[in-house]
Amino acid sequence: MHALLLQGFFLEDAMDAGMLLPIFSLPSPSGRGDFSQVEAYLNFLRAAGFSYWQILPINPVDAYMSPYASPDLSAGDLLLLDVGALKKEGFVSSAKEVPYEKKIAALCSNLNLRKTEDCPCFQDFMEEKGEEAVAAGLFYSAMGRYGHFRHWPAEVKKDFPGFRDAHKGDRAVRIYCALSYLFEKQWRKILNYAEACGIEIVGDLPYYPGIDSVERWIHPEHFLLDDDLEPTYVSGVPGDDFSDEGQLWNSPVYDWKALAAEDFAYFRKRIDAALSRYHRLRLDHFRGYEKIYHIPRGEKPAAGHWESVPGEALFSPWKEDKRFLIEDLGFLDEDFHRFRDKFPWPGMRVMALEGPSRASERPQIYYTGNHDTDPLPLYVKHMDEKTKRLWEDAMGAEVSTENLLNDAVCRREETVFFQHGDFLENPGRINRPGTCRGNWQWMLPPDAMNEDAAKRIELCLKERAK
Repeated sequence: MHALLLQGFFLEDAMDAGMLLPIFSLPSPSGRGDFSQVEAYLNFLRAAGFSYWQILPINPVDAYMSPYASPDLSAGDLLLLDVGALKKEGFVSSAKEVPYEKKIAALCSNLNLRKTEDCPCFQDFMEEKGEEAVAAGLFYSAMGRYGHFRHWPAEVKKDFPGFRDAHKGDRAVRIYCALSYLFEKQWRKILNYAEACGIEIVGDLPYYPGIDSVERWIHPEHFLLDDDLEPTYVSGVPGDDFSDEGQLWNSPVYDWKALAAEDFAYFRKRIDAALSRYHRLRLDHFRGYEKIYHIPRGEKPAAGHWESVPGEALFSPWKEDKRFLIEDLGFLDEDFHRFRDKFPWPGMRVMALEGPSRASERPQIYYTGNHDTDPLPLYVKHMDEKTKRLWEDAMGAEVSTENLLNDAVCRREETVFFQHGDFLENPGRINRPGTCRGNWQWMLPPDAMNEDAAKRIELCLKERAK
C-alpha cells in the first residue's frame, strides 16, 4: 500500500493549492497514463480541495519520452487518446489493451477512417488546423521511410512543398489527421469537465522542438542551420542547479532575427494555440526569451555563448494577460531580472532547489518540487547534512516530509503547488536532468487517487477563497 503522509499537515486560510502530475503518470495497465483516467483524477483533485492541475506539455514526445524535445510542438500526443471511449463511439473497432509502445500502430489498424472523416466537426478541424495536421502526418511518413532527419534525401529535406503535393492524400496522412481530430475532441471534453469541477488546467509551452521535428522541416528559416539544414548551433545551458557540467539539449536554436522580421508570427501562433488549449500557461525556460545559450554543434556546453532575444517585443500583445506563469530557474542575471519584471506573471520558487528561504516580494508560485526534482519523501531521504541543519534551524523542528509540507503551506505566496509524490511513502521521480534514459515513466499507484485518499488530503487542504 502507498500510504499517505498527512499527519500534522494543515493548510492555512489564505492560499490556493495546485497539484503537479503529468497525464502520462496516471495509472494505466499499458504502462503509460492517458485520457481514460483524467476525469477520475479531476474528481480526486476536486474532492481533495485543489484548485489547479499542472500537467506539463501534452504534445508528442521524443524517443526518450520527453515532452520537452517534441517532434511537433503544435500537435497533441496521440498516446494520450482514450481508446475505450473511441470504441464506444465507433471510431475504432477494438479497445484491446496493448503496451503503449504498440498503441499508435493499433489505433491506425483499428481506426474507422470514414466515420471519423464524416463527422460534422472534422471539416471544421481541418479548416482550422488541417495544414498543421497534414504537415505532421507527412513528417511521420517521411520518418518511417528514411529514419532520422539527417538521413533524408536532400530533395525531401529541402522541398517540403513538393513532398506535400505528392503525398498529402496518402492514407497514412489521412489517418494521422483523423486521430489528431479525435485528440482535440477528447481534449475539449476534458477541459469542459475540469471547468465543471472548478479546476484550472495549467499547461506548458516548451521552448524548443526536438532535433527531428516538423518545425525544422517546414520552417528551416526559423533556425540557425547550414546548407544541408543541419544545426550550426544546438541548445542547452551552462552549469546550474541541476548540473555542474551544464546540459546539452541538442535542439536546433532559433534564428531570432528571422523570427522578428516576420513579427514573430510563428511564435505568436503557438502561444495563441496554447492559450486556447489550457486555462493557464507556463512558459518553459523563460530566461530564453531574454537571452539564449548557443552551443556549437559537436561541442560541450562549456563551449557555448549567450545571444540576446527580443522577448519584450514578442510578448507585447500579452503584456497584461494574467494567464501566464513563468519558469525563472537556472542562470539568472540582472538583465534577466529587469526583463522578467516588465511582466506581471508569477515565477517559480522551488523548495528542493533553494532550501529554507523567505517569501519573495514579486509574484511567485511556491513549489515543493517540480518535474526535475525529487518529491518530498525522496528530498528528505537524499538530503545532505548541511541542508538538513539549515532546515532544522529554520523550522525549529526535525526534517521530515510532514514538517516540510507544513513549511510549504505556511508560505505567504498566493499559491502553493505540490507534487502528488509528496503525499506518498514511496514515490518515484518524473525526470532527472542531464540524463536520457529512465525518465518520464513514473506512474501514480492506483490506490493514490481513490475516494479515501482524497478525503485524507482534504482534511489537510482546506478550500478557501482567493
